[in-house]
Amino acid sequence: MEANDLQPKLKRKRQILRDAKIALSVASAAIDTDRPLITHLVITRRCNLSCGYCFEYDKVSQPVPLDVLKQRIDHLAKLRSVFVTLTGGESLLHPDAVEIVRYVREKGMTPFLNTNGYLLTKKIIEGLNDAGLYGMQLSIDNAKPNEVSKKSLKPLMPKLRLLARHARFHVRINTVLGSSPPEEALEVARAVVAFDSNCSLVRDETGALIKPDPKTRAAYEEIRGLGKRLPSFLDDDYTRKLLDNGTMQWKCRAGARTFLVDEHGNVHLCQPRVGAPGTPLLEYTVEDIRREFNAPKPCAATCPIAYAHHASKLDQWRSQKGQPLLPAPQAPLPTGATARRSPALVVV
Repeated sequence: MEANDLQPKLKRKRQILRDAKIALSVASAAIDTDRPLITHLVITRRCNLSCGYCFEYDKVSQPVPLDVLKQRIDHLAKLRSVFVTLTGGESLLHPDAVEIVRYVREKGMTPFLNTNGYLLTKKIIEGLNDAGLYGMQLSIDNAKPNEVSKKSLKPLMPKLRLLARHARFHVRINTVLGSSPPEEALEVARAVVAFDSNCSLVRDETGALIKPDPKTRAAYEEIRGLGKRLPSFLDDDYTRKLLDNGTMQWKCRAGARTFLVDEHGNVHLCQPRVGAPGTPLLEYTVEDIRREFNAPKPCAATCPIAYAHHASKLDQWRSQKGQPLLPAPQAPLPTGATARRSPALVVV
């Protein structure tokens, strides 16, 4: 299939205007250290797949009720979050996913949505267009499904065509390198060059990067050179530093500039650090944000979590002299995921 066949049909002027507004919001937040940049809101833990590296799903949970999610979104608006990423599980299993996107937009924030893509239809895409979705991340790990990942190019190609024809939002394709043979990841990257692309590397259960073998590292470097890369603000140069040196020095602002709200409404630094701080969102205040902003994180030196790095970039020149956090516990497996998860594989 030619790359041009997958070219998203966005109205260029409208896209430029939206991007300019986003840039202004980020610039405003850069000045105000009390303001979150990227907040993640779990709207359902249920998933229609069972990828071997994933501990963020189960097969039995009911979607978080819409009225409860609206309360949480109201509080994120009160905290003045710039972006809200709706995530899961599989986000599109929530029957009110489009309405949730619309509500985030109505509250003055910018909505993103994570999905494995299997449930996409023309009707859903047009609904997301109308609701004001700004961006979607869709993961494709290999050419054909295997025991580790079912997020594969062959079954998802029709969904990519739908997105190319109908989506008026940004589409970002993420490939997890290490969940499948590197040559398959390269095949995926070459097929989706018309979309924004990113490559993640598999990490272990502590959140640390699993160092790839030479063949996988070579594939990673080649994928980085393909297609449209993300803006420099969202680059993944930190991954290279971790691969080359094993550690890196940076100031993680998780819990402040970015955090995760789980299905129970509790705030966590990120998925691998469930329990830190574990505070109910509706009780989370500017004082909590300031504490986490200034707290050095013991896991930062080996951390490859993309959104933590991206959200922390604005503040690397600022000091971080608060009380260091104690090491956080590992995330527990959700009910129903135990038998299907490879013990050493989780994803950035």
